[in-house]
Amino acid sequence: MAHASDCRKRYVGAACAVAALLLPSLARADEPVLENTLGMRFVRIPPGEFEMGRSEPVETLATRFPRYPIERLRALDDENPVHRVRITKAFYLGQHEVTVGQFRRFVRRSGYVPESVRDGTGGYGYDPDHDPAKSPRGDVFAGRDPRYSWSDPGFAQNDDHPVVNVTWNDAIALARWLGEREGAVYRLPTEAEWEYACQAGRATLYPAGDEPESLLGIANAYDAA
Repeated sequence: MAHASDCRKRYVGAACAVAALLLPSLARADEPVLENTLGMRFVRIPPGEFEMGRSEPVETLATRFPRYPIERLRALDDENPVHRVRITKAFYLGQHEVTVGQFRRFVRRSGYVPESVRDGTGGYGYDPDHDPAKSPRGDVFAGRDPRYSWSDPGFAQNDDHPVVNVTWNDAIALARWLGEREGAVYRLPTEAEWEYACQAGRATLYPAGDEPESLLGIANAYDAA
């Protein structure tokens, strides 16, 4: 989901949340929803084909997102070119993001210590008094700080909220533990599998349409201000 070590925090839950929004339209009514020992629900994603990637030039993106630095838009070039991808086998994907409660049950039952705690560097967190201009690295958000972790991101959460400050290694550990416990194969989806599920058979640029404004009603979008 996120591969650079400095960017791994917080991404697992976010990616699953997007998939959860679109998966119901791919699941057939006559196919069961599976539930595992942590209470995670999975739906069957059928095989098929889709167009992966994007075709918008940087100039178009700059017009659509005028408040974003052009350097960030140029960094999206690695999604070119648009190409057709075939998913040849059905698979089950989490219907919702992993919750705080589910991750807590995993930690308690397995004895696993998440990276944000184990390496002492902490995670990212919300601090209403944080000033990016005064941050040594210019971080938009407060962190990395040992006071922040999956169990305390600096804002209130209950067991039904998506878990954050979870690294790629944490997700791999969860999948491995579930596999050993249940005798099933658990793994993270490939980039193609995840994008295929998120598109859910749609051909629009964004889940709700072709205009960026369509994201405001369905997504927790980054505030460019």
